[in-house]
Amino acid sequence: MSQNVQRVFNVKPEYLKGSFLEHIKTQLPNSWQFITNEKPPVDGIEVILQDFVISRRAIGEHGLAPCPICSPVRPKYVKGHLLWSTESGALYAVGHCCGHGFFTADSLARALTRSSNRERRRQAEQFVEANWEFPRKLNEFWRYLKPAVRDLDGVLKAVKVGLRATVCKDIHRTIRDGGYLKVQEKFEGPGHDPAAGLVAADKPFGSKPVIGAAILRGGNRGISVEATVSNVVAAMSHLQWKTENDAILWLCEQADEDVLLLRDLMLDAWENVSTALSDIRLLLLFLDDENLRLISEWSRAANGWEGSVSIRNDGGMITMKRGHKKHRSFRVPATLTQELPLPPGLVQSAPA
Repeated sequence: MSQNVQRVFNVKPEYLKGSFLEHIKTQLPNSWQFITNEKPPVDGIEVILQDFVISRRAIGEHGLAPCPICSPVRPKYVKGHLLWSTESGALYAVGHCCGHGFFTADSLARALTRSSNRERRRQAEQFVEANWEFPRKLNEFWRYLKPAVRDLDGVLKAVKVGLRATVCKDIHRTIRDGGYLKVQEKFEGPGHDPAAGLVAADKPFGSKPVIGAAILRGGNRGISVEATVSNVVAAMSHLQWKTENDAILWLCEQADEDVLLLRDLMLDAWENVSTALSDIRLLLLFLDDENLRLISEWSRAANGWEGSVSIRNDGGMITMKRGHKKHRSFRVPATLTQELPLPPGLVQSAPA
């Protein structure tokens, strides 16, 4: 004994949303038992579900869905709308483009907002999918980089403390002055009045610019390089994807904000690792013996012996003095001079 399935509803059947969404996980909308596969009337349409998306599984097994308005014979859509008619009492599943003709102005505005959000997620998904190996490769690379950035933090702290904050700021300021350190020179101004004294002005010191000054960052220590990179690596350490399918499955199960957050974490991690590697290169340039000699000579010229600081590099042994007194000495760690493997890269965009 068979029973006819109800396909005419006197009241908008909101309660069928769950049944419809469950159906399109494995099947196409037009095969749902409550649907009417005829062209809907023009007037009296209300939206039950706006912008539903047929699952990849259903599309893979059955192809695209037919739209009763524009493509009843040649299926064409993946995204659509579930509608109910007050005139016929029937339910209709139509393609995305055709459904917009039934929306009120307010409904269309909401649809455009959702469309923008979906586009952001789509782009984030494409980015994560194109870089699904990045979290694993980053964790592998971090094992090599971590000792180097830990020693980088230690050497930077020693150099900044030894040189004093004011000297660090003066050296860092050379970035905007073409790289040249400055000393004050006094001279007689035009129409010199002996009672007024001499005029002081800055002039470049030495014939070469100082290199690697950016590593001092004005003398501010702030958060360590190790902590900056470690934080983003730890945030992605729970991702244990072994295959691209693992990544896709994860993407399918996550809320929008989680997908967007992972995309941002990947970008932050790549930028922080690049900055850490750049800092190591800058530090080694800064610690070049000729560069340190220039800084020491400038400090004596600007402040005299008693107020000066000096720093030397003798075959990797760094010695720092304040005036005539030795302040500290240390050897440049081998981790900063060793050759590291190439860091993992990011595919910045993926084909649609």
